Amino acid sequence: EDATLKDTAYRAIADHIRTLSFAIADGAVPNNEGRGYVLRRILRRATRYGQQILKAEPGFFQQLVPTVVETFGEAYPELVENQATITEVIAEEEAAFSSMLDRGIKFFTELEEEMKAEGKTEVSGEKAFYLYDTLGFPIDLTELMAEEAGMTVDNRGFAGEMEAQKRRSREARAAAKAGGSPRLELVAEQTAALAEKKVWPTDDSFKYKWDVELPATVMSLFGPDGFYEDDQTAEAGDFVGIVLDKSSFYAEAGGQEADTGTLRFVDAAGEAIGSFEVRDVQAYGGFLLHTGVVEKGSLKVGDLVNCRVDYERRRQVAPNHSMTHVLNAALREVLGDNVDQRGSLCNDEKLRFDFSHKKAMTVDELRKTEDYCQKVVKDSLPVTAQTMALAEAQAIEGVRAVFGEVYPDPVRVVQVGDDCSIEFCGGTHVSNTAEAEAIVLVEETAVAKGIRRITAVTRDSAKHALAEGSKFEEIVADLESLSAETEGLDKKAGAIRKDIDAAFMSAT
Repeated sequence: EDATLKDTAYRAIADHIRTLSFAIADGAVPNNEGRGYVLRRILRRATRYGQQILKAEPGFFQQLVPTVVETFGEAYPELVENQATITEVIAEEEAAFSSMLDRGIKFFTELEEEMKAEGKTEVSGEKAFYLYDTLGFPIDLTELMAEEAGMTVDNRGFAGEMEAQKRRSREARAAAKAGGSPRLELVAEQTAALAEKKVWPTDDSFKYKWDVELPATVMSLFGPDGFYEDDQTAEAGDFVGIVLDKSSFYAEAGGQEADTGTLRFVDAAGEAIGSFEVRDVQAYGGFLLHTGVVEKGSLKVGDLVNCRVDYERRRQVAPNHSMTHVLNAALREVLGDNVDQRGSLCNDEKLRFDFSHKKAMTVDELRKTEDYCQKVVKDSLPVTAQTMALAEAQAIEGVRAVFGEVYPDPVRVVQVGDDCSIEFCGGTHVSNTAEAEAIVLVEETAVAKGIRRITAVTRDSAKHALAEGSKFEEIVADLESLSAETEGLDKKAGAIRKDIDAAFMSAT
């Protein structure tokens, strides 16, 4: 029996350093999502075993990488090729967790003593969540420590705390969109109720059409207190969600924000009798919930409306989405095939693209990436989309998909040019890259270990950023032409440096 847990610790550490070395050599990195979080969990488990059970010094884990490479390098040369990267990634992760580990162990030890004094044997979900959220302890690590102490963890309570946090986050985002109004969300119970009332999922096939005013019928009204009865009306000023039989609005998905616009209430003769401001559109089990405020008139189930999407806003969103595809291709061209998309955001102001890369991009790499994107805009490449069977789409050479994303069958495939980019995507796009007019990368920063983020702008914002950059180039050139003896030169240089730091222009 391993009473001291030392034998277990040695075995776990040996297993985990092998696992991490091979995974990182294959391009995976520890982070907060998917396979990356699995790696983070086993690294933290090994670190805890080493420092608490074996009394190893912080940083011990990274020192085991050379042994793994020496043992397996001949059969797996990728370990030799990536040894420096493996060591660097593990060292960063180990250092980040080691700073919290002592606090976590101290907290758990005090908690254990307190519980045993009170005769309790189950760690509450609240305490387990504190260890997870504040001290970086994955739940399985807390479970392991509890088991070693002869205790258990309230997993249901932990899951409840986790869901509560996610709900608070969702509600905060929704409240921002809704101007402080309560979040309206259709959960399984509500979508089942709609199906029982013979309300079918919304036909949203019109979302890819432009400049149309689509007639639709109100199938259901949903407010903070639940569904409206069929004879109840939503009056001016009411914040409600509307389910239609069909819609031309794009619901938020794939990193692209939802369309906004207006639902115009019409009578049987087609005359306008009221309006509803659409602030957000979300899809729940195929039902599109258009949330917003009744601006004028009243509305009930069965009424007729015309969908009036704000297509001018969508014309700002579409080039940003199309250029995320181009940016993805550019990064793989400049940084190599190890780059994978890790997330994105496209709205009418900017595009944001998260990708796997273990260090900050150099100015030269950013410049090459921006030049690639600008060339694609200048070359006026066609952007096309077609829907096909998932198996057929997956067989396309060079097709890109987001890791961990579940795609429908059939799936929509968006292609830029003949060989620039081809990706699975359900978003709205331009028909030609020239519609983006210009693109500028304004920021490159870290999101998490091994994950970088680029923020970029297109059209008028990009042109403004380019103009600002040209202006400051001239100012700097004039300053550099001055003699070193010029009076107040340091003060002028300092002032210009402040202006440059505050300027909205290319990061290159």
